Amino acid sequence: MQELVIDTISDANKFGQTNNWKFQMAVSGIKRKAILARLPIISSLVPRSYLTYVGKNLPVNGLFAHGGGPIHPGGTIEEDKCCLHPLQLDPDDPDFIAKTSGGLNMISDNEFEPAYPDKIIGNFTAANRFLTNVSRDFLGATIDRKIIPQKNNKQRVEAYLRSVVECDKLDRKIILEQTATFAFRSSKNPKEWYEPITDSIHGIMFFEWGVQGQIFNGIILGGTGKYAGASGEFRRERLLAPNFAGAETFRIIFPGLPRPDYWPE
Repeated sequence: MQELVIDTISDANKFGQTNNWKFQMAVSGIKRKAILARLPIISSLVPRSYLTYVGKNLPVNGLFAHGGGPIHPGGTIEEDKCCLHPLQLDPDDPDFIAKTSGGLNMISDNEFEPAYPDKIIGNFTAANRFLTNVSRDFLGATIDRKIIPQKNNKQRVEAYLRSVVECDKLDRKIILEQTATFAFRSSKNPKEWYEPITDSIHGIMFFEWGVQGQIFNGIILGGTGKYAGASGEFRRERLLAPNFAGAETFRIIFPGLPRPDYWPE
């Protein structure tokens, strides 16, 4: 039986987050700390622990997150090179960031280049709804990593690993609902991979949080173009979460569905 297998690398830096009112107020406080952290004298004299939100009483219920990123043919992501468990790697490895980003190349703190630009076959967008409370320590560590400026790669890696340690504690303890649309391009123009495309697959899934290796099923809600009327189950395997871009890297298998028109070898 034919099956459609795709790899995706989500980049949270490019997608907005929607949260409840209490959380938005907490974010305002975080932003004030971030401004202080960017002042040279504060950054030099005040310990970073005074600026952190890890362990603070952040409101965590009612969290929504929007994400997405490029789609590649299944097998594009080299798991043995760029989807390795962060806590099992040497943090001083010069390739640490790429290995924990699904291969994404970091340009700056909030900017990553696609790992495989020549093999992008489309894009996906997703809305995540947390059905159980998120750990405030995980949320705080993740926010610290994004908000508080890091002076060098060593600090970037240390901040990232704090969020991974907290994420690892949540294995199988947090449940999310995700609705996603996978849109496939028909053009070979590398600048058009993000444009709306005729052929798309819509799906919904419930899955448990963790760093790596979780496998879960989803339901196809339908599609457009070549995938109009598509239905049935699909399977998603988490290759890495969180990746260094603050989201996930994963592989999805759609049984019984054909490849899109554009499929680079």
